[in-house]
Amino acid sequence: MSPLGAFGTWESPLSAADVAAQRVSRYSLASDGTSLWWLEGRPSEGGRVVLVRSDGGDPVVVSPEGVSIRSRVHEYGGGAWCLLDGGAAFAYVDEPTQRVHAVGDGGDVALGQAPPEGERWRHGGLVTGPAGSVVAVRERHRDGAIERSVVRLDRGGRGAEATLCAGRDFYGALALSPGATHLAWVTWSHPDMPWDATELWVGDLDAGGNLSGEHRLGAGAFEGCSVDQPVWLEGGSLACLTDAGGWWQPWLLRPSEPPERLVALEAEFQGPSWALGQHTLVHVAPGVLGCIWRSEGVDHLGLLEEGGLREIAQPCVELGSLCVHGGGLALLGASATAPAGVWAISTVGAGTPARRVAGAAAPLEGADVSVAEPVAVAGEGGVVHALFYPPHRRDWHGPADEAPPLVVVAHGGPTAAADAGFDAMVQMFTTRGYAVAFVNYAGSSGYGQAYRSELWGRWGERDVDDCVAVARWLAGSGRVDGARMAIRGSSAGGLSALGALVRSDAFAAAVSWYGVSDLARLASSTHDFEAHYMDRLVGPLPESLRTYEQRSPVHRVADITGSVLLFQGEDDPVVPAEQTRAMAAALEARGVRCTVRYFAGESHGFRRAETLTACYDDELAFYEEVLVGPAIGAS
Repeated sequence: MSPLGAFGTWESPLSAADVAAQRVSRYSLASDGTSLWWLEGRPSEGGRVVLVRSDGGDPVVVSPEGVSIRSRVHEYGGGAWCLLDGGAAFAYVDEPTQRVHAVGDGGDVALGQAPPEGERWRHGGLVTGPAGSVVAVRERHRDGAIERSVVRLDRGGRGAEATLCAGRDFYGALALSPGATHLAWVTWSHPDMPWDATELWVGDLDAGGNLSGEHRLGAGAFEGCSVDQPVWLEGGSLACLTDAGGWWQPWLLRPSEPPERLVALEAEFQGPSWALGQHTLVHVAPGVLGCIWRSEGVDHLGLLEEGGLREIAQPCVELGSLCVHGGGLALLGASATAPAGVWAISTVGAGTPARRVAGAAAPLEGADVSVAEPVAVAGEGGVVHALFYPPHRRDWHGPADEAPPLVVVAHGGPTAAADAGFDAMVQMFTTRGYAVAFVNYAGSSGYGQAYRSELWGRWGERDVDDCVAVARWLAGSGRVDGARMAIRGSSAGGLSALGALVRSDAFAAAVSWYGVSDLARLASSTHDFEAHYMDRLVGPLPESLRTYEQRSPVHRVADITGSVLLFQGEDDPVVPAEQTRAMAAALEARGVRCTVRYFAGESHGFRRAETLTACYDDELAFYEEVLVGPAIGAS
């Protein structure tokens, strides 16, 4: 007989520590033609990020002992390493110092100059430069101001470097042409974010690796659009991704010819560039591009050839970090039932199976995994997209007359999206008998530029209302218990979670991980990358101050009736701990049940296994009390 248990009380094979151990992150994949290399963030090592390599066997750590590789450019970093000399050497960003180092026959050598006293420099977006140099984005902090530029760091002489271009607020997507004769890059300035409006530029490189003859590409066709990921093709042509057609799609730029859209498919061929070094478009062979695209919340892989777009069969529903490897492609991907790993895929013929090169073993058998179901719900402002995970564990079931409690998840960003790939955190809930719904509310990526812009001027309202709409639709359809629903979110998702207790009575509780609670305080204290982000999402200051206050949960605690759980890192530069302290104090003064935990040494996005374990344990206990307890008592 199958075990019977109240929803939320099932015996799960996943502990909080198991889930924390699964939070190993893999990103920034590259190939030297024979071996695959990638970065790996390890919670078990205090969040240290290492560079690993696999030539087909077990991956080995190749970064220097004790080194952590991470960029802090734009705070979110990206592009923290690159291959040199065809894989005989590599460059990396040292996390504590933010200097670029090269590792090769000469050992581990710091490149470029050290910042002068009183200044802090950061580097990211690394690519191989001319003559084996490194080209990078430099972020210079001095006297309260921030300047960014593109620099060349030479390896021949210690401290040798040159500034290639400067004068704009932001730079990214560096791409060196074959033969090292040209450099392409993307640039933008405040108040735009990289998913709002960017410009694509190209310059000539002379024999000394210096830049000249800079000119903008696609100025008319791409005006006011997001342009990203320039990829060099044969004959001096470039491919890139731009939302000039309403979706991030591949376009072709031939010399002296107007830009040409290569794919009319209404799908997103990239995501928002929160971090540098996104790779979802690569040059495979003459006339052939490899690409990743997202449609209805699921990722696809294919080749863009003369005959059109050809999809390549592979097992993953979440893809990223594409590169050419061994006559085919390699990428990072997660299937619906197994965690993210490194995959090698042949592009020749049909039916060739993808090969998993590396990745953690699945912590659950496939029969115990709840698989995402894409749903579209009618909200007050229009259609709302979500991924629904019903409670599931093999052979377990709840009472026939009982519907499961629901945990709604509001993703961060807010310009981001929930992924359909296996997530141990989701399974931690579903194997205990909870339903989970990830809401891709208005403003989320993956559904075109028009959907992204629906949040403009409405952050703190539309995102909240969309989460409420999904929860109530699930309750109305009988799939969850409408009296036992909670909402959780991190960063921007924390604002949505707390706001849901303000704007509705749909939820019994909210959980915020380093979440926003005071929009005006965020606008005054946030970092430079997002300094004007809220101008578009909420409104310009000071004229919109009243709106900021109305949408800030810290000023609306009188309208909150549910229970609240808050997690906060003490060293968070994006959402400083003072926000959470003020929110907790306001809730306690009002008599609203609030539990808060602070973690020293943690920043924006927890990285340590012990922190993650403590948070998951606390969150499970919180839901057991506020969502499951009433059902147990009623029975």
